[in-house]
Amino acid sequence: MATYFLSFRIADKTVGGKTYNERREAMIDAVYTKGNGFWDGTTSFIIVNSSLNTSSIAAKAAAPLSKADDMLIVFDPEDMSMVHFGKVDHPAILKSFFKHPREL
Repeated sequence: MATYFLSFRIADKTVGGKTYNERREAMIDAVYTKGNGFWDGTTSFIIVNSSLNTSSIAAKAAAPLSKADDMLIVFDPEDMSMVHFGKVDHPAILKSFFKHPREL
């Protein structure tokens, strides 16, 4: 079981027929497993436990999001792996903070 930090920016507009709230809830539903640790006390950051690897949990979280409009960063603080998705400004700078960066 690993702990992941997910930071995201979801555009406040309807994309593909889904509102901001619908995309946010779908992303959370994709990564939350009942009985595992989960925290979402702020609007754009969650902490979740998962048996998936960094790439797999990022893919699940990104599935309901828009690559053109939204942004997602998933990282494992233990091994410093990171996957980013969507509209990320300065991806090279972001990647420089992690040992195993990847774009989805």
